[in-house]
Amino acid sequence: MIIARAFLIYLILSVVTLASCGTQSPGHITQTTSSFDGSKQLIMEPAWLYSSIIKLALFKSSKMPNEKLILTAVVRGSHIFDDDPSLHFNIDGETLSLSSVDRLRDIGTSEGFTGSGFYVAPSNWSSKDYLVDVSLIEKIIAAEDVYVTVELTDSYAEGIFSNDAPITARQAFKDFLKQI
Repeated sequence: MIIARAFLIYLILSVVTLASCGTQSPGHITQTTSSFDGSKQLIMEPAWLYSSIIKLALFKSSKMPNEKLILTAVVRGSHIFDDDPSLHFNIDGETLSLSSVDRLRDIGTSEGFTGSGFYVAPSNWSSKDYLVDVSLIEKIIAAEDVYVTVELTDSYAEGIFSNDAPITARQAFKDFLKQI
């Protein structure tokens, strides 16, 4: 009985450990090929803006025009994005506002995590997609000071893009552009 219980505990811990290893880190880039039509997709996991509850992600499909890609703004929590334009960039003092291609926003839930003596609670994430030119991504990467604001119906979220700290969006965007 004790051996069976110990084995069960070992099995449960192994499954939990393996499941937590399957999550992608912020900014991780994956390339896939469709079995259906052979199209290729380049997908960047949402990466953090410095000192913010905002993450940004990129998506590119071989079916899209060469100069276009999808920029996804993700905000921690269950929020309703304000009417368009809802995503704003301050690029070296120049303001640029973007309107979403989504009529509705997505809300997802991330799993919690327990490990190495700490606990990260599950959380909700709200997101919207924006169709942008590759030249905009090149511009915000090259700029010295880039600040981002997401307008929500009851508040707003801000973050700093122009920071190359680990797991931040700027470095992930650089890596993404190298692969398209």
